[in-house]
Amino acid sequence: MHVGTVDLPTRVDREKYFRELRYLELSALFAGPLKPSALASWAAVAPADALGLVAPFPLTHRRPPKGNKLWKHDASTGEFRDSTLAREAFAAVNEAAAALHARCIVFRSPESFSPSAANRERLQQFFSEVAPAGVVERVWVPGGLWELRAAVKLATELGVTCAIDPLSRAPGDPIEATFDLEAASLYIRVERAGALGPARLDDLADVIEHYGDRRLAIALATPNRWQDARALQKLLNDR
Repeated sequence: MHVGTVDLPTRVDREKYFRELRYLELSALFAGPLKPSALASWAAVAPADALGLVAPFPLTHRRPPKGNKLWKHDASTGEFRDSTLAREAFAAVNEAAAALHARCIVFRSPESFSPSAANRERLQQFFSEVAPAGVVERVWVPGGLWELRAAVKLATELGVTCAIDPLSRAPGDPIEATFDLEAASLYIRVERAGALGPARLDDLADVIEHYGDRRLAIALATPNRWQDARALQKLLNDR
């Protein structure tokens, strides 16, 4: 079980971060490749199994992010499609993950990536041919239209770990509604506009304890994620 945040919180340096938390979802490789010196600086401070590298955008997104030194991309890249440039991008991030002893590579779906039959087939081909299983765990973050159980079931069939947000559930559903997911591993990724109060932290701790026999990573993307992640870690320790 590794608790952390999505990217480094503001005004928190890397050394301080890893003294208190054990996981970081790092998007530094999403827009473009890192220089060897930058990879070396991360390797010097991040413990083994502590980083989740967000996959380069040519693997997951058609529209490039803003930036000057982007990954090579064209009309054939993005949205889990097979192309020469996509395979090159995966080879690069896979090599970086090995060098950093990363825990996983995180494939974030764009919100427009719908749960259609064609997209399910595309994911099947992508994770079997373009980004096949290797030493590093692969995490898939579904877009907003995917139903929780259907996404977890598909991820299990694909041999990848599914990212879930147990705090995003139907109004009135208790937290126990997320307790019947059948998966050997889960990636709990919470993305909210507001901070996590005691009640939501308790809900998260309940989910984590319920799946305590699985391989888990927890990444918080809240405005106060530094405080929220440390509060969650303390709550789990106290329990």
